[in-house]
Amino acid sequence: MQEQKTAQKTIMRIASFITKLLFRVRPTEQLTEALTLPELERLSRYDGTLPYSEPKVRALVWEVKYYAHGRAAKLAGEYLAQLLLAEAADIVGTPLLIPMPMHPKRRKERGHNQTEVLCEAALKVLFSFTYDPHILIRTRHTQPQQGLERHNRLKNLQNAMAVSDPAKVKGRVCIVVDDVTTTGASFAEAKRALREAGASEVRCIALAQS
Repeated sequence: MQEQKTAQKTIMRIASFITKLLFRVRPTEQLTEALTLPELERLSRYDGTLPYSEPKVRALVWEVKYYAHGRAAKLAGEYLAQLLLAEAADIVGTPLLIPMPMHPKRRKERGHNQTEVLCEAALKVLFSFTYDPHILIRTRHTQPQQGLERHNRLKNLQNAMAVSDPAKVKGRVCIVVDDVTTTGASFAEAKRALREAGASEVRCIALAQS
């Protein structure tokens, strides 16, 4: 009888271990599950962007960036929609919404472009924007910006973007979206490419500020 009880306890421990492995929740996912739109509004900086240094914000960004997590994308998209509406309030006509492009090699590695995930989530509550995820492209594969100093970030991205169809941006007000901005190097390169293609104005919105 004792041997039977010991065997049962062993089986239960093994089953519990396997269950935890199969259904283990990421720490960032746990933080994101507890987040709400009002809390994001409370955490926001003076300019509306979210502070990347805040663990809950960083968790939200990571869940969208690395996992395209459904709830995280929905929440981030709702917050981004507010930023976009405020930014477009003084624009005459329909602005062109453009996600920060990702090189095909990196997209293949990750499986998605997080800025497209953000834009598409925001567009579920926005109706006054034209969206084109293919108009701004990466023309060369660059090393990750993380960890680089500002001057190296600028150099790393120099002439790394182009507009696939200039006729679609000529005379348009373009709004470029990124998940996180640090030095503004990515936005600077996006602005260059769009302005050279004939955009009348280029504005940039990031979900979070590092």
